[in-house]
Amino acid sequence: MAEPIRQAYGDGKREGIVADWVDKNFNWQCYPTPKYYFVDFLVNQRKDNGYANFIGSLEVKWLNRPMNAEVKFPFQKLQKMWLTEPIDDDPQAFNRILIRYTDGILLAPAGAFRAAKPAWGLTRADTNEFDFNINFIGSVHLPEYIIHEVIND
Repeated sequence: MAEPIRQAYGDGKREGIVADWVDKNFNWQCYPTPKYYFVDFLVNQRKDNGYANFIGSLEVKWLNRPMNAEVKFPFQKLQKMWLTEPIDDDPQAFNRILIRYTDGILLAPAGAFRAAKPAWGLTRADTNEFDFNINFIGSVHLPEYIIHEVIND
């Protein structure tokens, strides 16, 4: 059964670990957004001459499940990410979702989820909250965005 993604204690620390990994591996600089903002980071791509280009936002989710587990991702968050896509002629400029699994990473453009059909269902069993979500399995539905590297805390 899919477990909904939601903010939990310790997520800020884990988001920082992921941002450090991204900064190192992609020559990006992740800037944290304010609390309750709909994404976790705004991202600049560093250039050799000391300049940087804004390339979009990054939403980070830390899951303690393998990439073949079903995930529920909030549809409202996706809509906000789609509406705020950078309008630029830079092909690297788009909003991204990074999901850390126990056995790898999914780093996908928010636009990769546009064809998915939202499903109405229980999102939080502790509050009996229902909402629309996108249900997917990273290794099945988005294999081209899988990175076979593990990030640990």
